[in-house]
Amino acid sequence: MALAGVLLTAFTLRLGVSGVSPVLERLSTDLHLTAASTGVLAMMPTLGFALTGFLTAFLMRRMGLEALLVLSCALAVVGLVARALCTDVTLFLAFTFVAMCGLGIGNVALPPVIKKYFPNRIAPLTAAYSMLLGVSTATAPFFAVPIADAAGWRVSVGSWAVFSVAALVPWLVVWLGARRPQPARVLDPSELAEVPDVTAAAAVPGRVPPWRTSVGWGVVLMFVGTSSNTFAMFTWLPRFVVDAGFSEHEAGAMLSFYAILGLPVSLVVPLLVRRTGNTLVPGLCAVLLYGTGYLALLLWPREVLGGLPLVWVWITIAALGQASFPLALSLINIRTRTTAGAGALSGFGQGLGYLAGCAGPLMFGLLFGATGNWWTSFGYLWLMLVVLAAGVLLTARHRFMEDLAPLGTTTPTAPRGVVATGSGRDSGCGGVVA
Repeated sequence: MALAGVLLTAFTLRLGVSGVSPVLERLSTDLHLTAASTGVLAMMPTLGFALTGFLTAFLMRRMGLEALLVLSCALAVVGLVARALCTDVTLFLAFTFVAMCGLGIGNVALPPVIKKYFPNRIAPLTAAYSMLLGVSTATAPFFAVPIADAAGWRVSVGSWAVFSVAALVPWLVVWLGARRPQPARVLDPSELAEVPDVTAAAAVPGRVPPWRTSVGWGVVLMFVGTSSNTFAMFTWLPRFVVDAGFSEHEAGAMLSFYAILGLPVSLVVPLLVRRTGNTLVPGLCAVLLYGTGYLALLLWPREVLGGLPLVWVWITIAALGQASFPLALSLINIRTRTTAGAGALSGFGQGLGYLAGCAGPLMFGLLFGATGNWWTSFGYLWLMLVVLAAGVLLTARHRFMEDLAPLGTTTPTAPRGVVATGSGRDSGCGGVVA
């Protein structure tokens, strides 16, 4: 059931985000969206993800992971259905925020859930989780316009709640099962050898807040750079290609194509990192792909080669830069030892990362509105790629967050009776001697 919950929840996490921009013109006409309210709408995903990033680590300790995921799915259902019924722009924005908070809780809770239930399958499940995020990101824009043509934009926007209902079911089963008292079990003598001794227990690292480690801040910078670029493209790519002379249907197809290209990198990157242990190369490749794709889009949006509009090639190059997202997700588990550590790093990295990243689509739109020039908007995204590269560099060295000395100290923290080796700020994975 936990596996079904992970996979279904992963599929829901982007449906409510990417399904709006292809029908934004219709929605704007009915709800009378202004440029300012459109900018606020574009901020809602990252703002909701940021708020829940900060709150989820606290709620995780109070409620438990299973109850938290029940809450996540329930909020998503309420928000997605209610906003589709709204006739007032303020209520539409408010319920969009509710939906994004529900999806944001799922963002933060899934990595530690994978670590808790599948500690020996982290890489393949992270790959599957990331791949399903890409599938959902591509599915919504691909079907949004046809559904809106057939039944109206309200059905198009609200229909994605069905999948959140489906994801709610397994988490309810898991949560209710976890609440039942478990009968005591007498250990077989052969199992006694598996009980850890006190020496091993003493070697468990002390708790280090993620905001006091370079790994924590590196993950933050990766989510800042990734979310700024990704959500700006989800919001503004259709408008950019329409301005370049393509139709609304072509724009929706291009956005879906951009999103679906996140699938192969989502599948490959976690497995590649597990096999090689190298996060630096895929991270810097993502930065290069993003930047090169943007430059080509600006220089040659209408070029054709052999009957093929080259804009599809440029979108392909930029879309492969989405490798930075599964890489950031992978780091949450491969740079922590414990479920609690993964939860803390996930909440801090995604919370602060998405909070800063919510400026991405807003700044992109404001710069275009102020200058009427796409170069200034993409210039902001290039700046965010510098931030992303800094995060890649900070997290490149193989070490666990729990082992690191807090920033501002000179030796790693260790439990009483344990001597930590190594020196220097964030000195990495030092050995321990009981």
